[in-house]
Amino acid sequence: MTHVSTVSPSPDVARRVGAWDRLANVVIDPAAAFQGIDTHPVWAVAFAALVALRFGSLFVFYQPETNAAKVLAGVLFQVLTLMPLVAVATTLLWVTSMLWTARLTWTSAWCITMHVTFAYTLATVAIAGVAGALLPESAAVDLRNPPFTNLGFLVTGDPASVLHVLAVEADVRSGYAAVLTWLGVRAASQARGAESALIVLTCFAAAALTACCVALLR
Repeated sequence: MTHVSTVSPSPDVARRVGAWDRLANVVIDPAAAFQGIDTHPVWAVAFAALVALRFGSLFVFYQPETNAAKVLAGVLFQVLTLMPLVAVATTLLWVTSMLWTARLTWTSAWCITMHVTFAYTLATVAIAGVAGALLPESAAVDLRNPPFTNLGFLVTGDPASVLHVLAVEADVRSGYAAVLTWLGVRAASQARGAESALIVLTCFAAAALTACCVALLR
């Protein structure tokens, strides 16, 4: 009698998620998207998709006249503006996790931030597209802050006031991004759900405070 032995894959290999699967899952199955992100923090595909999404949405909503040079310059502009933005958000997430003594590496935080930014941008484009279809042609749709997403319309007066800024920050997309970030932090740091929530709340509170300070300095 012969015995056939099978070797089970290591836990790291078993829970490794490919770059394309991670990008798709961040939209359709967020919990699965961040599995193994601590050992396999792939992000290049998400970054390329983010650049394509941001650049492509400009054509859809504004329909500018272009040529090869303008397209190349536009893509380069997206790359040069996105990298610092993601780096700042990543550093904030990483530093906050250290303050709460969670074991989150900078590369994992970078990967989480990149995928959350992609999902946030995709939600923004989708909402703006729906708003553009429902509203009359005379209504202008702000691609950065589409209608029906925040409480800013409830606050009248100076749009630079702290109260108005806070109302704008109370955005459904921010809530969506917070949930995704919580899932990512919990998966990457192996922290408890409550500890991960404190990290995310601290980050978003810092972002809201920064927005208020900018409004006061205008």
